[in-house]
Amino acid sequence: MNYALDAIWWRLENPHIRALASLLTAPPLWTTGCELPVRELLGEQGFRLLLAWNDDNLFRLPENAHSRLGHYAEDLLAFWFTHAPHSRLIAHDVKIGSREKNLGALDFVVVLSGCVYHIELCCKYYGAADGQPENMLGLNREDKLLHKYHKLNQQIALSGCLEGRAALADLGVDADTIQRVSVVRGVGFARTGVLPENAIYPPNAWQGVWIDDATQWQQFDEDARFYPLNRMEYLAPARVALEQTINREMVAQSGDGIYAHVALRPDGFLHEIQRIMVKK
Repeated sequence: MNYALDAIWWRLENPHIRALASLLTAPPLWTTGCELPVRELLGEQGFRLLLAWNDDNLFRLPENAHSRLGHYAEDLLAFWFTHAPHSRLIAHDVKIGSREKNLGALDFVVVLSGCVYHIELCCKYYGAADGQPENMLGLNREDKLLHKYHKLNQQIALSGCLEGRAALADLGVDADTIQRVSVVRGVGFARTGVLPENAIYPPNAWQGVWIDDATQWQQFDEDARFYPLNRMEYLAPARVALEQTINREMVAQSGDGIYAHVALRPDGFLHEIQRIMVKK
C-alpha cells in the first residue's frame, strides 16, 4: 500500500497536523496482535478536529526542541490525548521499577471512549533488498526490525508484571481491566517497492522502494523531482515547494537517507507519491 496517496494529504497543510494525522490513521508496519484500531484512536470527531486545527491555525505543541523522532511522536500523541473530546490522558512515560531495577516505561495510560488503555507507540523505518523481516534494517544497521518486534512485545506486557501493576495502582488504574495495545507506524522498503507476503506484515502496510545501487534511479523519469526528508519529517507524506526539491541526477549522487518522490498538485505544492530508502 502507498499510504502517501491517501486523500487526506490533499487537504492538510500544517506539518505538525500532517504528522499527527499520520500517527492517528496510518496502517501498522507490522502486526502485534493487539493493534489499537484507528476508529478508537480517532474517535467520532477526529477528522473534523484535525481539519479545524489545520484551518484555524490553532494547533500548538509545547515549545520543545525535538532531536528524536520518537519524542516528537510521543508529544504529538500526548497533545491528542489531552485535547481530543473522547480521550483523557492519565499518564505519559510511566517509569516501571526502581532506580536500582529499571524495567522500562509505559508510553501512555489513556481513557478512550470510556475504556482504559496502556498504549505503546513505535515509529520505525526499515529496508532490505528482499523485504524479508529477518533482513530489515534501519539507516543505523544496528536497528533491526526483528529486535524491535520482540522488544515491543515485552513493552506491551510491562503493565501486567508485578511492578507494572503497582505503578498502575498508584495511578488509580486496575491492571486487570486495562487493555494493552500498540500503535506501530512507519514504512517498510524493498527493492520492488512491495513487501513480501509474510505473517508479520499487514496487507496494507506503508511500503516504499529500497535503493542500494545508483543505477536503480533509472526507474524514475528523467524529469522526476525528489525531496530529502530529515528525520523529523518521516512521519507524514511530504508536501514541499519546488525549490526544496532536487532532480534525478542530484538524488543519485546523494548519500544514505530517506527521500520522497514528489509530484505537483493543484495547490501549487509538490506532494509525495512514493517513498525511497537509500542504503549504499
